[in-house]
Amino acid sequence: MLLSLNAARCEITPVDAARNAKEHNNQGVIFMREGDYLAAIKEFKIAIGINPKAQSTSVYYNNLGQAYMKIYEINKNRLLPIWAQSCFEDALRGDCMNITYYRNLVNAYEARGTLSSRASYHLARKGENPYNAIIVGLIYLKQNKIGAAVTILDTFCSENPDLIIADDIKRIIAKYEFI
Repeated sequence: MLLSLNAARCEITPVDAARNAKEHNNQGVIFMREGDYLAAIKEFKIAIGINPKAQSTSVYYNNLGQAYMKIYEINKNRLLPIWAQSCFEDALRGDCMNITYYRNLVNAYEARGTLSSRASYHLARKGENPYNAIIVGLIYLKQNKIGAAVTILDTFCSENPDLIIADDIKRIIAKYEFI
């Protein structure tokens, strides 16, 4: 437990890591809205460092990845999508039920020019981790392979109907089923 010394009152109070991490994340979000991506990155990294094992840290990793991608859109530094990819992967390790994290990961693959190789990678490992099917399906959508995308995503939903993320995937499928 971390403690804070309040010298004015001569008392020791516990530090709320979750609250502090959330405050830094919120400040980072404000910086993102203002277009100050470097300040946002600093705040997201602080939030992650304060409470690295909490599930809420997935949000912070995702936000950090988005900040890297925003800077990439401006200056096309090829390292930024690599860093963003790592952040989105960390976000998914903490919370694999958020479709936004999958979409952001696929966007990072696209920025890196690795859609095809990553589709092959995740398809080959679908048996080890069924969530790889989501990534493959989203990559196929990016590649305009609509039929293959709908098939793999529909199969995922059929095999995992009770997962929270299945509803999000069904909404994606519904946009493409009749194309």
